[in-house]
Amino acid sequence: MDDSNERSPGSGRVPKAASPPGEKPARKAGGTSPLRIYKPGQGAYVRWGTAAGVGIVSVAGADFVFKQMARFDLKDMLWVKFFVPVTVVVALFYLIYRFVGRNETVVNFMIATESEMKKVNWSTRREVIGATKIVIVTTLALAAILFFVDILFMLLFSWMDVLQIDLIGNIFGTGEGS
Repeated sequence: MDDSNERSPGSGRVPKAASPPGEKPARKAGGTSPLRIYKPGQGAYVRWGTAAGVGIVSVAGADFVFKQMARFDLKDMLWVKFFVPVTVVVALFYLIYRFVGRNETVVNFMIATESEMKKVNWSTRREVIGATKIVIVTTLALAAILFFVDILFMLLFSWMDVLQIDLIGNIFGTGEGS
């Protein structure tokens, strides 16, 4: 099959627009600046949140590198002790920019994530408080039940002479100790 610009019936192929000879193909929208953000304004909350979270981790990583620099004898080269962590921060911030601002796959994922989060039916404050109360009461009830079952097992094992201590005395403070 030849690579012509005509669409054959039933093939489902759409012809590509050919550029005239000597002309450059059309550029994507958004300009040619190396600092442009891919799809600015879309997925802004997720992108800013991701950048802030990774930025905090990056600063913590640079702090770790700074503290590890103390292992080396750099008394005469104090600038190295500060230059290396600053370089780490700058490099990590550049990677954050590349992934969160420029990488089409990551940006499209974040835009889709924000879109899906807007569709979530969030619980009301009253529902959250009610569910929290149920969890706390259930946890306390289960703890009380397990406490009494544990006491029953300890009494049973003491009665069978498997436990060789004065269990009741030790629990309630009337025993001599172990």
